[in-house]
Amino acid sequence: MKHRLSFLPIAIFAFFATMAAASAQVAPAPEATPTPATATVIEHPTPMDRAYDGKLHVTLAPYVWLPTLKSNLQFSVPTLPRRPGGILQSNVQVGPSDYAAKINSALMFSFDSRLGEASVFGDYIYTNFSTNANVVSTVRGPLGHVSIPVSLAINARLAQSIWELAAGFSIAHGHDADLNVFGGWRQFPLSLTLSYNAVIGKKGIINPMGTVVNKQVANDVIFGLRGKAFLGDGHWFVPYYIDAGAGAINQTWQAYTGAGYTFNHGQTFLLAYRSLNYYGFPAGSPVQKLTLGGPLLGYTFQL
Repeated sequence: MKHRLSFLPIAIFAFFATMAAASAQVAPAPEATPTPATATVIEHPTPMDRAYDGKLHVTLAPYVWLPTLKSNLQFSVPTLPRRPGGILQSNVQVGPSDYAAKINSALMFSFDSRLGEASVFGDYIYTNFSTNANVVSTVRGPLGHVSIPVSLAINARLAQSIWELAAGFSIAHGHDADLNVFGGWRQFPLSLTLSYNAVIGKKGIINPMGTVVNKQVANDVIFGLRGKAFLGDGHWFVPYYIDAGAGAINQTWQAYTGAGYTFNHGQTFLLAYRSLNYYGFPAGSPVQKLTLGGPLLGYTFQL
């Protein structure tokens, strides 16, 4: 009897041990939490990786652009020798040194917003300045056989707001570079008031004066490419931008490139050369061609 009682605790222990082992064999092992196949962990993300992390990124970039303005103008000179008048065509070039001290007001900034592959960006320029230039040109004299020299003293006031709005998407991007296509709209009011004093002939026999007012508005649909390419340690980069477009009264294209530096806090510094061109105006338009090109200095803030 004593042997049976001493065997009982052992039998009870063996029973529960067997049940525990069976339970361990039947119960499925807990499954590991699945990791999405698309999830990629980047240990040291580059600025380009952060731009395409799927979050909304908005930047604002005030800048200063000091272009040289080159314009091909045409207007009527009211009095010519033995003729009631004639069309004078002249090329006017005005550089930053001519207008920098005469700027009444100016505002320039751009913005850029990105969410994944899609982006929306815009640009706004407002300038209000007056300038003067001395131009030497020629007109055709009687019967169109004689070339008459004309000296022009031109005083022009240029008040304009150039704006651009576009949307695009990335067609390729990696850790250090991207390529985006876009389409949008650019408006350039060519509001130019030009007063001239024309001395006609070598001896200045005729001295007509007049004013030309041009109030055309160039509205253009544009398409283009833009992006960045980072170099070296991921701080220095080269931006690039080019577009082309057309409207009812003109054609246009714009391009810029340069060098930029991205700080650790995400803000960037940019030095570039920008060129904005308008051409293809109607034959009777006072402005036949307009080119603005010069250095651009900007700073980008993260919003």
